[in-house]
This record gives sequence, C-alpha cells and structure tokens, in this order.
Amino acid sequence: MRMPTGTPPAAASSGTTNDMALASLLAGGVTWVVGWCGGWFLGWFLPGANLCTGLIGLITTIVGIYTGHQGLSQTRPGSPEADSRWMAITGLVLNYVSLALLVLGLCALTVLFLIFGAAIFSSADWSQLISATPVP
Repeated sequence: MRMPTGTPPAAASSGTTNDMALASLLAGGVTWVVGWCGGWFLGWFLPGANLCTGLIGLITTIVGIYTGHQGLSQTRPGSPEADSRWMAITGLVLNYVSLALLVLGLCALTVLFLIFGAAIFSSADWSQLISATPVP
C-alpha cells in the first residue's frame, strides 16, 4: 500500500487568463508606447502633442499599477488563473519604472528651473524698475 507523501499534486492549469493581470500588462505597454515613445516622437513634429500623450501615459500608469496589484492578488499559486501571474508582474514592473522616471524627470526639471531662475533673477537690472516713476 502506498502512503501519501504529504504534498498535494500540482493544481491543473485551466488555461484561463486573469483580466486584471492582462489589463495591467496592456496599460504598461500603452504607457511606454504612447506615453513615452509617442510623446518623444510627436514632440519633434507637433509641439504640444507630447503633453497630451504624457497625460495618457500618466493615466495608464495609475490604472496599470492598480490593476497589476489586483491581478497579483487574484493569481496566487494554486489558483485557476496562476498562469497569468507573469502578466501582472510584468505590468507592475513597466508601470512602476514609468512612475519612477516621471518622478525623476520632475525633480530634474525643478532643479533646473531653480538654478536657471535664480541666475536670470540675479542678472536682471532691477534698479530701472524701482526708480521708474509712473506715467499718468
């Protein structure tokens, strides 16, 4: 007579895809293709269009992070949709890297604004502005 070893057999894969994991992966792809690459490419030809694509990228990043965490919690090992866990992980990585690049870019722009703003402000001749009398 064979005795069980104590470890259950591996759960059979049903082959279904988790919708949240798929949405996170798609949002990560849209973020990079439309938000980053599209904004850079369109910025050369249509000034101002990169602001619109950047806004699309920001929205899809937030959606991708939310759906990625939902998909990750729904695709735990042993669940029927465990095969689509890689989609949730990949979507989260794409979206968090995009968010980190956005934060670093905003910090760099702030530092540049402060440096060049201070240089412009200190080089201006304010004596003419102060001593000028208003004309009635």
